[in-house]
Amino acid sequence: MRELVMAAVGRPRQFDLERALDAALEVFWRYGYEGASLTDLTTAMGINRPALYAAFASKKDLFFRALDRYYAVDAVHTFQALDAPTALDVTRQYLLRSVEQLTNPERPMGCFVLQGAFVCGPENHDISEHMVGLRLAAESALRQRYERAQDEGDLAPDEDPASLARFISVVRHGLAVLACGGASRAELEDSAHRALGGLSLRLARSA
Repeated sequence: MRELVMAAVGRPRQFDLERALDAALEVFWRYGYEGASLTDLTTAMGINRPALYAAFASKKDLFFRALDRYYAVDAVHTFQALDAPTALDVTRQYLLRSVEQLTNPERPMGCFVLQGAFVCGPENHDISEHMVGLRLAAESALRQRYERAQDEGDLAPDEDPASLARFISVVRHGLAVLACGGASRAELEDSAHRALGGLSLRLARSA
């Protein structure tokens, strides 16, 4: 585990960086960027404000570091679905792994990228734009994977990879909203399977 030595009141203080980022991530996840106060953050992280600023320079810097932590720990399992061998396997794993991620009992329910900066004022438009960019990048990664599947003869030649990727993203975001509203893992899996059922025949035609 990495440790970070930071300036605290009276003497330097050591703390676990990854654990502190996990704590900050959960605060931002629950309250959003603007809703998360410095008191919320320092209390969760177990440090004081001078220590926070010494380590992260600003609340915004801390948010982006927490976002990196989210992609390294939480989102990576979902995106590994892109390595599945067929377009159908990719789609199935992407949605079902998303459900697992969205309902992880050790994290807040839902998607951090959707919730972390869903509503930001003009002074924080850069955060909102960054989060939109991340959502579009995820959709683009799906589109590129479907394009590859089409080149390999695994996806019907008359299928539109961009449209398919957009649809799967819409389903995924819908699952995230339902998770925030308290839907159970079983309910979300049922919804994911219904979406997959409508795609299976279409994708299987190219097999």
